[in-house]
Order: sequence, then structure tokens, then C-alpha cells
Amino acid sequence: MSIAAATALASALGFYLLLGVVFALYFIVFGVGRLVPAAKGSGIGFRLTIFWGAIILWPVLLFRLLKGPAELVPPRTWRRAHARIWMVLIPLVALGVMAALMLRPAAPLNDALPAGIMLEEASS
Repeated sequence: MSIAAATALASALGFYLLLGVVFALYFIVFGVGRLVPAAKGSGIGFRLTIFWGAIILWPVLLFRLLKGPAELVPPRTWRRAHARIWMVLIPLVALGVMAALMLRPAAPLNDALPAGIMLEEASS
């Protein structure tokens, strides 16, 4: 990656986080009560806790605020969706672990490096 690309990526990330901080300040003061009625009148501890998540997830929260409060979904529907997600994730995680174990180098790292470069000192 070139220096210009890395600088552009760092600048974009900084801009995203700056927008996130500005939105999160608005959200914890005014927006959380509109989005989640149960959060009306919540204390400063709760609002500081959600502040960090609001910084990262600001596009999602902004979309939800513009869309209006969501309709309540019965817990049974959430449980079914959660079970389906885990039925997909468990085999994927297992396959990922197996692939990582199969793709690890067979030889110690010091044997694969050029002569004269050692990661670990030989104990005498």
C-alpha cells in the first residue's frame, strides 16, 4: 500500500469517527429517547455506555432515527432468527479453525527465514 493510499484511508477513518462523535453526542442527549421509549429518563451511566457504540454505528442509528421507531417484534421471532444464525456460524467457525490449522507452516519459522535471520535465540 502506498503512502498516499494509507494517508487517504487514515483520513477517511478519522472523518468517519469525527462524524460519529458529533452524532453520538446528539444521539445520547436527544435521540435515544425517541428511538427507544424505555430509555427516556435514563441516567448518565447508561448514556455514556452507549456513547461508544453510537460512535461506531452512527450510520445505522441515523437511519433508524430518520425512519422512526421500529415496530416491536415478538421475542419468539428473534429467538428463531438467532438460532438460524448460529446454525450457520458454528460450521463456518469450525471450518475456519480447521483451515487455519491445515494452512499453518509445517517447518519452524527459523528454518523458513533466510540465513542469518533468527526469530528466537538458540538456548545454550
